[in-house]
Amino acid sequence: MVLLAAVAAHEHHHAAPDKPALFQSEMAPMAGMTPRDPMYGMAMPGWSWMVMGVARAVFNDQGGPSGDTAGESTNWNMVMAHHDLGGGRITLMMMNSLEPATIRDEGSPELFQTGETFQGNPLVDRQHAHDFFMNLSATWRVPFSEASGLWVQLAPVGEPALGPAAFMHRASSGENPSAPLTHHWQDATHITSNVVTLGGGVGSVAIEASAFHGAEPDEDRWGLEGGALDSYSGRVTLRLSGPWSAQVSCGRLDDPEALEPGDLTRTTASVHYGARGGGPLAASLIWGRNHEDHGDSDGFLLEGAYAITAADQVFTRAEYVEKSLVLLATKELPAEGAPDESAAVRALTVGYLRSFPPWRALETGIGGDLTVYGYPDALEPVYGETPVSGHVFVRLRWGAGSPHAHH
Repeated sequence: MVLLAAVAAHEHHHAAPDKPALFQSEMAPMAGMTPRDPMYGMAMPGWSWMVMGVARAVFNDQGGPSGDTAGESTNWNMVMAHHDLGGGRITLMMMNSLEPATIRDEGSPELFQTGETFQGNPLVDRQHAHDFFMNLSATWRVPFSEASGLWVQLAPVGEPALGPAAFMHRASSGENPSAPLTHHWQDATHITSNVVTLGGGVGSVAIEASAFHGAEPDEDRWGLEGGALDSYSGRVTLRLSGPWSAQVSCGRLDDPEALEPGDLTRTTASVHYGARGGGPLAASLIWGRNHEDHGDSDGFLLEGAYAITAADQVFTRAEYVEKSLVLLATKELPAEGAPDESAAVRALTVGYLRSFPPWRALETGIGGDLTVYGYPDALEPVYGETPVSGHVFVRLRWGAGSPHAHH
């Protein structure tokens, strides 16, 4: 685990050691897909390894007539290997999740969540499990300096250059166990088949382009799916002064939804504070728009996390998203050509986590959150007047990225 120690030492050098720090697990810096390379100058004539992951045991209670209760686990584990190659460095990554076994086949209960399918029907008020293979990729980076380089990534399963980092890897998400309601407007392509990405950057600017298979994952969460390179995207990322960063991206997805034939154009923009973790505060403001044949819809998200102490963290998320009124009211897609309205859904989540001292390289914690909603009166017969949802969970974390690994 030589690489683990070296990266931790590098991050510790750039963070104040006497302040609490937030966890972040964004994959791009570790894979070398940023202008500034945290592993620049580290000789790797042999293979260097990194392992990290998180698992939560969750009691999930979603309120109101459309809600449900479940005991479940959200989890992922990543293994990464680096080796010098041809004047650059190759990075192999495999990320897996056991959620196909620890979350119900029909998905995790989550009010107002939409996207993907189950047994030929749209998923509504459910968040699908992540695939067993969340990432399977090879990245080759050629550096020009510590703060510039070119990279190419080939991934049977990967993340194209579209949107911000996925919610589970953002420091601003903190310990929030839930996917945003805006997930399919902003970062849903983080598990995509057959991704080819070419990128480069100098100083504070990175430019990337991707070709990939645009369809959402199917209901078989255990296998690899493949598919033609029928979709494309591009992204510009800026590392602003201090802890600020931003991205703008756009992609054209070919028939992403199995039950809704037609292409989709997704545009996103976001501003982040403290995205690298290592500090007590992180926040993100994210916008996403889906342009489809039947019209445009928008999703806005503001989230933040604050480490009060090394053991105490609070997190919050506020969302506004435009979804199909017919879909939310009937749990079925509108008939072709039938009229539909946009339903503006708002959600506010607040949560807290208490961490405990590491035990045998495992960092443990216990937390909980509550969510309240706003929505059109027409949906009250389906969702009730004032549903409240919540989670109570125990969290385990291991490997790089934990603040305790910096000491």
